[in-house]
Amino acid sequence: SQSVPILSNNITAPTPVNTPAQHAPIPSGLSRPTVPEEAEELTTLGAGGLQSAMLGIVHGKLAGLVGQSSGYIETLPTTTKLNVEGSKGMQVKHTDLQNQYKRECLELERK
Repeated sequence: SQSVPILSNNITAPTPVNTPAQHAPIPSGLSRPTVPEEAEELTTLGAGGLQSAMLGIVHGKLAGLVGQSSGYIETLPTTTKLNVEGSKGMQVKHTDLQNQYKRECLELERK
C-alpha cells in the first residue's frame, strides 16, 4: 500500500490489496442437490387452497399447545414466580376497572 500514489489525477480508487485480481475458480458444472423431489398434494390445490391448507395445519398444531406449560415459569426463582402471579392479579384488577370505566362512560354518553 506504500507504493500506490494516492495523490494522482486518476479519479478511480486503487484496488485494495485483499481484492483478488481474478475470479475464484468455481467449477461451472456444479451438481444438483441429491434430495429427491416429491410430488406434494398441497401444490395441486392452487394458491388459495394451499394457503387454507397451511392455515389448517398451523391451527391444528397451535390448538395442541393451548394450555400446555412451556416449563419456563417453573424454572424461575420463587420470588420471581410470586412477582409473576402478583402481576397477573394486578392485570385482572386493571381489566375490571377498565371495563367499569367504559360502562360508566357509556352511561354518561347516553344521558
